[in-house]
Amino acid sequence: MNKPLVSILIPCYNHEAFLDDCIGSIINQDYENIEFYICDDASPDNSFAVICGWQAKLEERFESVTILKNEVNAGVTKNINRMLELSKGKYIKVLASDDAIAPDAISNMVEFLEENEKTDVLISNGYTVLEEEHYPNFTFQSKIYNEIPDFSEEDLLERVARCNIISAPAAFLRRKVFEEYGFYDETIKVEDFEFWLRILKDKKIKIDFLDKALIYYRINANSMTSSTNNKNLEKRKRLLFDSEIQSLYKYKDYFNPQEFAENITNRILQARWFAVTWQLKAFNAQLEKMWKEFSLWKAIPLDKRLKLNLIFLKQTVKMLIKR
Repeated sequence: MNKPLVSILIPCYNHEAFLDDCIGSIINQDYENIEFYICDDASPDNSFAVICGWQAKLEERFESVTILKNEVNAGVTKNINRMLELSKGKYIKVLASDDAIAPDAISNMVEFLEENEKTDVLISNGYTVLEEEHYPNFTFQSKIYNEIPDFSEEDLLERVARCNIISAPAAFLRRKVFEEYGFYDETIKVEDFEFWLRILKDKKIKIDFLDKALIYYRINANSMTSSTNNKNLEKRKRLLFDSEIQSLYKYKDYFNPQEFAENITNRILQARWFAVTWQLKAFNAQLEKMWKEFSLWKAIPLDKRLKLNLIFLKQTVKMLIKR
C-alpha cells in the first residue's frame, strides 16, 4: 500500500450487459492501491442491480469502494465530475462501463508516470473488441493506435484541433492536471475534446505514449463513436459533432483565423460524409445550414475554398442519388 493511490472512476448508463466485464477486469488488476468509484446515471435497465451484485467482491478487494446512483440522468460529464470531486488518488483513470482493461494496466501506467515525473497525461495503446464478446475471452480487433502517435508539445494544440488524436479511453492522468485546469465542462455533453484543448492551450502540458495494449475498447451500438447500428445513430453523432464545434468556438482565440476556419469546415465535411453515408437527413440539413451560414470563409485562401466547396458539392450529389 506504499504505492500511490489510483482512483478508478466508472460512469455508467444502460450497460447492464457489459458491467461484469468492466468490473471484473478491475478486480483482476495486479495493482493493489486502488479506490473504486462507480456512478449509475439513472439507467433505465438493470445496471444498478448488476453493480450492487458486485459490492461484496469489490469491498473484499479494495479498501475504498463508492457506489452512487443519480435519481435523474445528469449526463456523462456531470457524472464523471461527481466522482472526481470525491476521489483522492494521485492518479485518475476514467473507464467507460462497457470497456475493460488488461490485468497489468494500472501497474504499467503507474510505473511509467512514477519514472517520468514531467509527464502529465499518459496515453496507452489497446484493442477494440466486439460487442457480443466478454472479458476475458475477447477476440482482439484493431489496435487503438496502429502507429505510434506524435504527442510532442510543438503544435499539439493545433493538431488535436484538426483531428483529435488523443483517445479518451486510453488516458491516465495525474490528479494535479484537474487541480490546475479544473474538471470537465458541464455545458458540453461530450467531455474529452474540450478538456484536451483546455489543457493544451498554454503549451505546458506534457503527454506521453505507452505502446502496450492495456485498454479494451468495446465497439457497440450504444458507443458514442459507433456506427455498427443505426438505432439512435443520428442522435449520437449530432451530440458528438455539436460538442466538438462548441469546444472549438470556446477556444477560437487560440488559433489564427485560417486555422480556425479550416478546423470548422473540415469538421462539417467529416460529419457530412457520415450523414450522407448513413442517410441521416436531419443531421445533413443542420450541416448544410452551417455551411451556407459560415461567416469566416474569407480567412481560407481562395484555392482551398474552391476545393472545400467541390467536396461539399460532391457530397450533395451523392445524397441526392441515394434518395
